[in-house]
Amino acid sequence: MERNWNIKSYQPGDENAICALFERVFGKPMGKMESLRHWRWEFLENPTDGLFFKLAWDNERLVGQYAVSPVQMYADGRDITAALSHDTMTDPEYGGLGIFRATAETLYREQTHAGQRFIYGFPNRNSIHGFIKYLKWQQIMPAPVHIRPVRISKSISRKIFHSATGSSAASESAFQDAASLLTGKSGKYKLHVETEFGDWADDLWMRCRNQHRLWAVRNKAYLNWRYVTKPENKYHIVSIWQGFQPAGYVVIACTNMNFGDTIFIMDFLVDLNFKYAADLLIRYVVNVAKKNECAFASVLLTPGSKYLHIFRKKLFLPLPERLFPQPLYFGARCFDPSLNHLIFDPKAWSISWGDNDVI
Repeated sequence: MERNWNIKSYQPGDENAICALFERVFGKPMGKMESLRHWRWEFLENPTDGLFFKLAWDNERLVGQYAVSPVQMYADGRDITAALSHDTMTDPEYGGLGIFRATAETLYREQTHAGQRFIYGFPNRNSIHGFIKYLKWQQIMPAPVHIRPVRISKSISRKIFHSATGSSAASESAFQDAASLLTGKSGKYKLHVETEFGDWADDLWMRCRNQHRLWAVRNKAYLNWRYVTKPENKYHIVSIWQGFQPAGYVVIACTNMNFGDTIFIMDFLVDLNFKYAADLLIRYVVNVAKKNECAFASVLLTPGSKYLHIFRKKLFLPLPERLFPQPLYFGARCFDPSLNHLIFDPKAWSISWGDNDVI
């Protein structure tokens, strides 16, 4: 059967074919239950403007896609625009025809003209070699996964980090109870369970943004989009306050793995001028994990993270790559050579589980 295809940009209405291709390639909905709603959230509702798709069509049949989401980044003291690569896919019947490379390079030219300075992402085992070989990506570092064992049985330990399936909702009362159990040193801190991020989040970000040289802007618009309006996922947000001033927050998710429930620290931001605030938030996470009988708590901590030593003291230890539940890579391609020294320096970055679209 002859395979003829050509590349086009996204047009309104193409999302139906995109969702159908995703389900055909990956054998599951784009979201946990309903692809189209998830697609609209992921692309149309992104607070950073711009739709960046290149679609490969064989007549009326969509056979490939390369898509990115624009992301506002804070890089060495200034705001720049970059992009997260995700949902790359090719119809299995059209493999080996160069669709992946052609759609990517076409989109990269468009991104460069739009002022995006680099592209980054978390390729899986099936695509990492293609990103490096064909798209000139570089791997920045192994995924900096850290874990703290919470409740482990011998049977569970034999299956540690084999595979991941499904998700489960943690007990809502456990989050409230864990928060009420913790009071700060001399009672000066209070924990609040939040339903959304308010103006306080913008204030906190402005105070903390220079902690790291390179990371996604964590203002309230981004945080509410990522953790409050995302369909089907249940995230729990807890802030810590000293009087009327926010000192930090943590966002967590409870996900079921085949070795037991795991608490993932999706995002963590603390003004380190507030002594003990980070310590108390980590204690809160561990308390929630224990109350929900989770096997592990997990966080991403880059080599240059300002929180690394705090989590290490709380027994969060690096997970060897051979024990990852599934291969996880972190890499990038830089469109602006003047940023190479920054983009490819592992110590410059701060990333979290929430910086990818997996959880």
